[in-house]
Amino acid sequence: MTLPDTRSARDAILGALRRGAPAPALPLPDLAPYLTGRYGRGSIGARIDPASLIEPFVAAAQGWRAEVLRATPADWPQVLRGALATRGCRRIAIGAASPLQPQLDIALAGLEPRRFERPIEDWKAELFDAVDAGVTSTLGGVADTGSLLIRPGSGEPRTLSLVPPVHVAVLAASRIYASLPAAMQALAPTDAMPTNLLLVTGPSKTADIQQVLAYGAHGPKELVIVLVDDLEGAA
Repeated sequence: MTLPDTRSARDAILGALRRGAPAPALPLPDLAPYLTGRYGRGSIGARIDPASLIEPFVAAAQGWRAEVLRATPADWPQVLRGALATRGCRRIAIGAASPLQPQLDIALAGLEPRRFERPIEDWKAELFDAVDAGVTSTLGGVADTGSLLIRPGSGEPRTLSLVPPVHVAVLAASRIYASLPAAMQALAPTDAMPTNLLLVTGPSKTADIQQVLAYGAHGPKELVIVLVDDLEGAA
């Protein structure tokens, strides 16, 4: 029996796609109607005061079954540690170069932090089977949906928020924006776009099986947001 030449078939398909591509670049889409509408709230004109967005963000995040813990710049390490203690978490995965340092080391003193500074192949079994929680920083928050915007990289790989059963994220209140377009315009992650830009809205969930909502099927069963009120005295 002669097997088909899959490479030739692939080359033929890719060649047809290239030949069918438009020669001139397509014009950029006009986003003005979207940005000026409800879902572009806060993306045009003056920045909406983040103090007025805290309660809507908290309500939306709790609506997606995230736990929101309020903290100050001085006590957030203790609040984070309390969240871990409540859940019996001792083995904590953190980034090799987390923006939360050095306060994060204070929060995890006496626990068993696992710093993500090795290739995942070297500690995959430990990460998937022995780690209790992952702790990450956040780029911002979206008040409309209660979502977190996370920009992973070599210092804080995306695995930290996707694999451990508990994800603890630290969010500064000053980085809450009314909408996703407002956050994208203000934070400009596209200036140095990572391979993945994450939007996290509540813990992992699926209703694929018999339309029954289940948590933790494809990621963390719990999302804890440590919301740091850094607005006092801010300009």
